[in-house]
Amino acid sequence: MATQDSRIKIKRSTVTATVPTVPSSNDHTDGTWIATDIYKGELFFNQADGVLWSRDDNGVVCLGGSASLTIASADVLKLNTTPLTIVGAVAGYAIEVVSASVKIDFNSAAYATNTFIQLIVNGATTAQYGGGILNATVATTKKLPEISTTSATTTQLITNAALQVSTLTGNPTAGDSDITVFVNYRLIPV
Repeated sequence: MATQDSRIKIKRSTVTATVPTVPSSNDHTDGTWIATDIYKGELFFNQADGVLWSRDDNGVVCLGGSASLTIASADVLKLNTTPLTIVGAVAGYAIEVVSASVKIDFNSAAYATNTFIQLIVNGATTAQYGGGILNATVATTKKLPEISTTSATTTQLITNAALQVSTLTGNPTAGDSDITVFVNYRLIPV
């Protein structure tokens, strides 16, 4: 087994949607490297997006990302007509949700209708994760289940599209609780 016994630094970016790149040479001192070029085995953390990248023999790979979005009750009440972006689109990649959960800060009234919240890529026909949990009557945090039922004509992963939080059918009514949606995901080159 070949190992390299040296320190490879972790590069960082504070610019949204920045993806590391494969350099045109194997020598970072030859003047051809750009700021996003990384060696094989080197890590690249996009702290603006919370995404960790590396490079292997086949190119740049996304090791994973995480995001959260706190949604005020006024915005929950219009989640179907006005979905909110939790992970922005990344050029050349599709967003695949690995796990998701929702925290409900119960106030005084549960959401009465259209309580199925979902994580769906903009333009997709089927959500990746979702569940009917907005009708909670206590403060709670729950995992969202994966939605794996699809047909030959449905779409879930779309390149260059943002991941959004919405409700399945119609806007919720009557509720007054803020929620926070948490998601772990990876970016798949397409």
